[in-house]
Amino acid sequence: RGMPAALAALTVGMVGYGGFLFSLALHLQDGLGDSALRAGLTLLPAVGVFGLIGMYWRRLSDRWHHLLPVAGYVVAFAGYLSLADYLRADQAGGQLYLLIGVVGAGLGMAFSPILTLAMVHVPPQTAPDASGLLTTTMQLSQVVGVAVFGSLFLSVAAHHHAHASAHAAATTFAFVAGLTAFGVAGAVQLARVVRRARQATA
Repeated sequence: RGMPAALAALTVGMVGYGGFLFSLALHLQDGLGDSALRAGLTLLPAVGVFGLIGMYWRRLSDRWHHLLPVAGYVVAFAGYLSLADYLRADQAGGQLYLLIGVVGAGLGMAFSPILTLAMVHVPPQTAPDASGLLTTTMQLSQVVGVAVFGSLFLSVAAHHHAHASAHAAATTFAFVAGLTAFGVAGAVQLARVVRRARQATA
């Protein structure tokens, strides 16, 4: 019973994530003139925080696990929106790394727990199929995110005016934030399913 909600939340999150990575890389290189190497290294705060949370979230008490995807998407939403506001002012500095790290923290709180909690009602004999469905959803959603939000970024950036790249990135991240807000609904439904399952076994 948790699988539909998990798939919905995962799809929304990964579509936004794919668009975020692609659009940010384009802005860093085309807009700010960074090399491909420097643009990649700029993502280290998000990647590092994402990895650490993914490794250690299980150390929290079990009673909090079902709330992590909800909290994670709320944090990611705030991060995307703050990043959009920051780039709309065409700024580049240390705060950029902080905001990227906030996005990474939110997604780290959401993605790994979603993959685990989605299996709450899946019987062992169908677990391989469910796992494959989750993995396929992640990969396909990222491709869709790159296509949709990449097209949005390039369309807005094609208008040749001052700060076109920053404006395109800000617009794209605002839409990504809006999409992420819908992911909260799926995360809330998943949390309810997991909570009821634990109450039934308590």
